[in-house]
Amino acid sequence: MAGYLFVHFIGEQENGEQIYFSVSKDGLHWHDLNAGRPVLYSETGTCGVRDPFLVRSPLDKKFYLIATDLRIASGNGWGAAQEEGSRDLIVWESEDLVHWSKERACTVGIPEAGCVWAPEAVFDRERQEFFVFFASNVQAEGEQKRKQRIYAAYTKDFYEFSETFLYMERENHVIDTTILEDCGHYYRISKDETTKRLILESADSLRGEFVKIDSQVLEQLEGVEGPEGYLLPDKKTWCLIADQFAAGKGYLPMTTQNLSSGEFEILSPEQYNMGKVKKRHGGVLEITDKEYDKLCDYFDRENPVVQGLFADPDLYYENGTYYIYPTTDGYEGWSGHEFSVFSSQDTKDFNKGTAILDVATEQVPWAVGSAWAPCIANKGEKYYYYFCAKNEQGISCIGAAVGDSPTGPFEAMPEPMVTMDMMREYNIKMGQTIDPSVYMEGDTAYLFFGNGEAAVAKLSEDMLHIECDTLKNLEGLTDFRESVIVTKKEDIYYFTWSCDDTGSENYHVNYGVSKSLYGPVEFKGVLLQKDVKRDILGTGHHSILKLSEDKYYIAYHRFGTPLEKYSEGKGWHREVCLAPLEFDKEGNIYPIVTV
Repeated sequence: MAGYLFVHFIGEQENGEQIYFSVSKDGLHWHDLNAGRPVLYSETGTCGVRDPFLVRSPLDKKFYLIATDLRIASGNGWGAAQEEGSRDLIVWESEDLVHWSKERACTVGIPEAGCVWAPEAVFDRERQEFFVFFASNVQAEGEQKRKQRIYAAYTKDFYEFSETFLYMERENHVIDTTILEDCGHYYRISKDETTKRLILESADSLRGEFVKIDSQVLEQLEGVEGPEGYLLPDKKTWCLIADQFAAGKGYLPMTTQNLSSGEFEILSPEQYNMGKVKKRHGGVLEITDKEYDKLCDYFDRENPVVQGLFADPDLYYENGTYYIYPTTDGYEGWSGHEFSVFSSQDTKDFNKGTAILDVATEQVPWAVGSAWAPCIANKGEKYYYYFCAKNEQGISCIGAAVGDSPTGPFEAMPEPMVTMDMMREYNIKMGQTIDPSVYMEGDTAYLFFGNGEAAVAKLSEDMLHIECDTLKNLEGLTDFRESVIVTKKEDIYYFTWSCDDTGSENYHVNYGVSKSLYGPVEFKGVLLQKDVKRDILGTGHHSILKLSEDKYYIAYHRFGTPLEKYSEGKGWHREVCLAPLEFDKEGNIYPIVTV
């Protein structure tokens, strides 16, 4: 294990009661992922979650994230939350900490329970099940009022649970319990509602008789809750963190090398950094170096990656540098006329280079404007740049240019390479000849393009013409509008294409598979789509970069943000984003995680 993932919520503000991720290498200095925004949202039950806890299952190798189904920001108040609240756990599951299932509600609270709070789970090796415990506010027979007690149930899969039973109670309320295992002993740390302090106990088994351990530090530390503990990298030192809820200060770490001693050292502020976001009750999981890097690759990035308004990005890589070739956006009716290239060393910060072509000048003799949807290809020592522009009749055509470098300069051919006249001559169905993309199979290149209908043709040896006798419409591209992109993994061709209209918030990307570049294509599903709660709309017109059989990136555009900045014409006020793209064990592409 080479790091830690901290899942938590942040408070009662808007979106504060959702799931946030932070990572650390040493368990003491934390970095907030996703720019301090939620990674997971609950749209089930109360549509809010608190007190998340994360486990790694030794049974199926999955990760399970459980949380309290509660949203105080809804305005119903703490009384209703305790006495009339949800009896459900909210559960997510994942195989890699990045791609998560939709949340589900699992009822574990007994019928008399007014709530189910602060769930945690410990794997019981003897039973080969998870021991899941949580607080519920219950008025037992003969009692005059409700009391918070700790209940528990067993599960293997976080779908089905055993009958819930009473696990622990005090003279007064007790909530927020965590259990740590060390050297064959179990240490239970709970919040005592009478003193608002933490109580430390130990036992030889999960359901054994726990004995209180005196701890001067814990007995003097008031106004805390949400205790969590984990071993630091030296594998000798335990770190116990507690949420200073009364003072509103967030988590405080303290350490010990002997839990049974009850002796803790409260760390000074210069010894730790809990991150920019103030964290509320959460859970910490040790993770591998690979898991740490993957979380950062997905969630430690800021979109858009290109500053300003651009769209239709084509992503290319060579010799340690990533390049993006986009449409210049922000012009009414997509009337921009100049192309530029952007470059980056890390896929996160792209810097603008020199202009490549201006289709409204003599650089492109046949064109008068409307520079759209470029792409690039390399063959031998030359670079071939393909683009869309309108001719004097206002009809979109595909042009070609050639250069000696991925950044140009490029010399455009005097005539367009693909026109609507060609489509009519060869009986190819198509609305517009736009949106070229190139797929290379060894030294042989294929051009994909089209609007309304998609087509493919082999490129000539010099890469500057299409072999018209190889033209063919593609079948099976469900809801195809434009921009068909092909990548290959092992012996399967993956076709991806944009649907709806680029001016619609529902613009999205579908995908399918085929054994042939000429199809037909078997539709598989939606790859990329809007995420309203994150203000991500109009996602589409993408490109896919294959770095290896196991590493891919997708570049795409979305409506410019913040959304309210562009009250009109969102379809030509777009920005370029980038994300990793991955396949599951069955060869399906995971839906793109948008940030």
